Amino acid sequence: MRQKASKIKITIIEPSSNLKLSLPALHFTLISILASFGLLMKPIILKYAELDENIKNIIQKIDRSMIDELLRELKSIGPLDLVDVSTGDGTKVKISTL
Repeated sequence: MRQKASKIKITIIEPSSNLKLSLPALHFTLISILASFGLLMKPIILKYAELDENIKNIIQKIDRSMIDELLRELKSIGPLDLVDVSTGDGTKVKISTL
């Protein structure tokens, strides 16, 4: 039986700016709560943020059901690396479900 994912972990290392960011693994429930807050802020962001029209259109289309579906899919797939990028200058970005 495949294990279900329940958290997302983000790590970013950028030697040129001496940035080392390793967020603690965030449970999908917390991500859902933060997304709800983001959806409440959406009208303000769309009104006041200086964004490209394409980005504004994308943000306008995001709704609660899309976020719920994304989290459901990530849970069902199980642990995996969503992003794992390293560059020649030592920059690394890794986003994983656990």
